[in-house]
Amino acid sequence: MPRGRLVSLFILGWVSVMPALAQRYAELLGVILDTSGGRVADAVITVVDEDTGFRRQVQSEPGGTYSVSSLVPGSYEITVRKEGFRTLRMFNVKLSGGAATRQDFDLPVGRVEDSITVVGTAPALERPDASTGGQFDQEDVTHLPLNGRGVLTLLELIPGTNVVPATRGDAGQFTTSGMRPNTNYFTVDGVSANNGVSAGGLPAQSNGGALPALSAFGSLDSIISLEAVQEFRTLTSSAVAEFGRMPGASIALNSRAGTEAFHGAALFHYRNAFLGSNDWFANAAGLGRAPLGYEDLAPTVGGPIRRNRTFFFLSYEHVWLNQPYVWEQPVPSLDVRQTPGLAQAVLNLFPVPNQGSLSNGVSQWIGQINRPAGLTTGSARIDQAITPRVTLLGRYNDSPSHNDFGTPQVNHLDLRSQSLTIGLNARPTARGVLDFRANESQSTADSVWTDSPGDNAPSCALEPLAAAFLRTDVSCDYLVRFSINGIGQLVSGREGSRRQRQFQVVQTAGFDLGRHALKFGVDYRRILAIRRDPTGSLGLIVENMQEIGNAVFWWRAITSPVNQAVAVNELSSWAQDTWQVSKRLTIAGGLRWEYSPAPGLPSQPSFLDPATVTLVAQNQPLWPLTHRNFAPRLGAAWRITADGRTVLRAGGGLYYDSSVSIATDVLNGGPLSIQNFQNLRTPFSTQTLNYGFEPDLRLPQVKQWNASLERGFGTHDVVSLGYVGSAGRYLIRREVFTSAQAFTALTTNHSLSDYDALQFQYRRHVAAGLDAAASYSWSHSLDNDSSDAFLLWTDPPVATAPSLVAPPPPSGVTARGDHASSDFDLRQSFTGSAGYELPQRTAHTLGSQLLNGWAVEGIVHARSGFPITVLDSEEYLGLTLVNAFRPNWVYGQPLWIPSSSAPGGKVLNPAAYQASFPYGSLGTQGTLGRNVPAGFGMWQVDLALKREFHLGEQRGIQLRVEAYNALNHANFADPARYLDSPVFGQSPSMLNMMLGTGSPGSGLAPILQTGGPRSVQASLRFHF
Repeated sequence: MPRGRLVSLFILGWVSVMPALAQRYAELLGVILDTSGGRVADAVITVVDEDTGFRRQVQSEPGGTYSVSSLVPGSYEITVRKEGFRTLRMFNVKLSGGAATRQDFDLPVGRVEDSITVVGTAPALERPDASTGGQFDQEDVTHLPLNGRGVLTLLELIPGTNVVPATRGDAGQFTTSGMRPNTNYFTVDGVSANNGVSAGGLPAQSNGGALPALSAFGSLDSIISLEAVQEFRTLTSSAVAEFGRMPGASIALNSRAGTEAFHGAALFHYRNAFLGSNDWFANAAGLGRAPLGYEDLAPTVGGPIRRNRTFFFLSYEHVWLNQPYVWEQPVPSLDVRQTPGLAQAVLNLFPVPNQGSLSNGVSQWIGQINRPAGLTTGSARIDQAITPRVTLLGRYNDSPSHNDFGTPQVNHLDLRSQSLTIGLNARPTARGVLDFRANESQSTADSVWTDSPGDNAPSCALEPLAAAFLRTDVSCDYLVRFSINGIGQLVSGREGSRRQRQFQVVQTAGFDLGRHALKFGVDYRRILAIRRDPTGSLGLIVENMQEIGNAVFWWRAITSPVNQAVAVNELSSWAQDTWQVSKRLTIAGGLRWEYSPAPGLPSQPSFLDPATVTLVAQNQPLWPLTHRNFAPRLGAAWRITADGRTVLRAGGGLYYDSSVSIATDVLNGGPLSIQNFQNLRTPFSTQTLNYGFEPDLRLPQVKQWNASLERGFGTHDVVSLGYVGSAGRYLIRREVFTSAQAFTALTTNHSLSDYDALQFQYRRHVAAGLDAAASYSWSHSLDNDSSDAFLLWTDPPVATAPSLVAPPPPSGVTARGDHASSDFDLRQSFTGSAGYELPQRTAHTLGSQLLNGWAVEGIVHARSGFPITVLDSEEYLGLTLVNAFRPNWVYGQPLWIPSSSAPGGKVLNPAAYQASFPYGSLGTQGTLGRNVPAGFGMWQVDLALKREFHLGEQRGIQLRVEAYNALNHANFADPARYLDSPVFGQSPSMLNMMLGTGSPGSGLAPILQTGGPRSVQASLRFHF
């Protein structure tokens, strides 16, 4: 048997027999000293959960060290007792899941009956590792003004994390440390939540485990309702081997569990158009406020089923949303709609112009529409204590959601995410902990284009086009897309069903050996992507309005019905040693191993033959199997001062990207899911588009490193200053070139990235009623491609042998020439949050009672603008290319010019950009660089005012009013960047429409984004 197979079988056998540790549990460790610095052995450390009363007790080792594992994240009371010393007691110690918290104690000499109450240390100062990121608990989620109770708002509070515009294949919508938006890894209770499926606008099966399970309107509530979250932790740069299946952020969410007492809450949010402000573009066009509706009901309850043994926690959430959309776009003019022929009926499906004529058969239209959406999420969790050392966990989550979006045709999307997780945690010895996690989940999407919102019957509007081009009768289910360059698209028909199933087993073991804390783990995951298309599809592309009357010149893309599945298997193992060298120095070193075989092949892929620069179909894996993907990690934390208030951290490591983002190419037939691409324009009789892969593809690699200096002031405040860097190599880049009268789209490893950032963070734990946090980043992200899903033009490879057809002349487009600032490069970003609660007054006067219970909270968002790549045209030869072709820069002309009537007060200067080639000729790259001008920056302030009414010791009602963009500052989307657009240089909408349009393929709904008009929400919360 081959050695590689023996290694694989050995690891799989380990998975099947060895239980392990997951990311759900917290760990407390440290050293017990006397006042002279001597180590105290046999001290009794008692740890009590302040919410549940759960108690654990251990003794310090001969070297004074102690460790308490398998603790549920939360707030704890710690007591240290030793004969001959005074007793120390510390309250409100926050322990985080998936991370060890270090807490040392200095015992003063005295009677054990005498106790000293110690105030807890500053937040996040006691971490013994070199990771960067942030964490939030249920209290933060409850108090902060989070738009739509969204995870994205929490993520923005973490340095180096930026919300970015959603694009095809990258609907995850945020980046960290210069990583692409589809490289983040979500877990809930220690198992992956990256089993999202895209639909509603995408004819292909996509994601393949690269993105989380989004709801139908792009939110993360399908993973877990925020009301059911106990703790939310994000690592943006980690030197810990336990984390890092993907090189982006590791986002760990831990669910709430039941306690010894019955607790619950009922939350209701409400907002409508009356409470908010009008969109800037609607005001400019003289339009009133569009209808708006948002209702969110989220009750939770938990408690004991059997005292000290069995606990339950139930959560439910129902969201109803009536989403307004406002934007400007070009549409066919009234004159061009009279064009005789096949296109006449189709042109009249576009909105009728209402803002005057532009040029070349194009007029202007401002749209104001409403689209409904909804979500229902329910989860149940059971915790069972079999013995004091063995516990069981079971959690089930079900999240059906729906959404309507698009105009004039409406896409009706039904999506459902389901997940079942079971876990077993055991502590067989005082120094060992074992844990096991198993999960099965699936996401299913069904999408159909209809004529009106709420309708499930497919539209037949484009059926005549399909019948004419296919020369056969087609049903209304047949998917047809009709696009005009710079105008937009029309769609009719049914997209079919998309499904992704996940099975995962996570097993780890942890051992406390005094100064060494050892952890070992294995993680196996299988993703099954399923695509069921009842019919084929037809895409029609018109390059400009001058060709609208001659269908011979239209590009056509044809796809046959698909009924296939592809499986992606991933296996990771890791070992970690946290070595407490001394009281002040901790070193954490580890090694991670990634085993990522290529997916199964439902169809035979094509690979580039470098000798002839042609694609050859071969029955071989997309990338060679290797067992050498080892990823070392090393980090250190050094307490510079004796009081432990100043800590220096440094670490780094190697990461592999599992490349699941391209695994579904074999299911789709390529990144655009097109099997035949044609145009009859001379000089090409028939132009085809072929997909293939570069031979010897490899998993992308990312190196990350960080260093930070933290200082605690008093017992509540921490300031940190850090540097974070990363370098990505062998990243996926999809290159398009012409050869032998055909297009070739090749998946390569020719992309790279570099990132450097200085980060500042301040955190204040609640003191004197004030809680605050602030983060600022200055960063620069560079790459030559910012997404796995984009198509980039490039000069064809040079053949080593003469081909039968002479290669086309070079266009001047190379991967090196595209190296510039990333699409998501933000030089400066700032986010701050604060909350203040008025002091409680004990007097029984009317004035005192009226002032009690009031609090105010706020979040400030501010950042510079995203870079913009100006292009000659949105499409070239029917393809949407993100790098070609750039125009020439007219030397001496400013890139922007002021305009008092334009959104944002400025527009891109048309005189600064000159088309690089005449229309219809072979493209050439101009002198303007990639991502040269920067777009609009943004800032907004979110505020919340609340009043708490206490109805007893455990019961209360909270009334709350939240205003998102409270000052109604107008933030604008980046301008139209195509030279041939009649609205070139002008912003088409407010920023929230640019960040996401509300679907699993296009990001979060605009009303739940930053950058929109002021929106006011009223909330009522009852808790007991």
